Amino acid sequence: MTNIRPKQFTRIGEFYLEEAVLDVLLEARCENGDACIGAAEISKRAGIYGDTGKVHMNDAIATGLLNKLCAAGKVERCSQRNKRGGWKITDKEFERRKD
Repeated sequence: MTNIRPKQFTRIGEFYLEEAVLDVLLEARCENGDACIGAAEISKRAGIYGDTGKVHMNDAIATGLLNKLCAAGKVERCSQRNKRGGWKITDKEFERRKD
């Protein structure tokens, strides 16, 4: 059996989920200049969203990650074309990741 503790698995998983969210936002920006997308769309593109036909808070995980990434200066809030709140990668993070 492995010697990794549950909290270590959580940190590892969180790291990969954050990277997936940042990759989605990077892709969106590369496709559409200054893209602003909502948490549910980010969840869908990252494969976090699970549609079972029942009402779920599928964007809750992405929203939590986005809030953490925002506090770290990697993403920022924005307004989507439909006037709903959304997220985009910061210029600084975009420059760091674009290559």
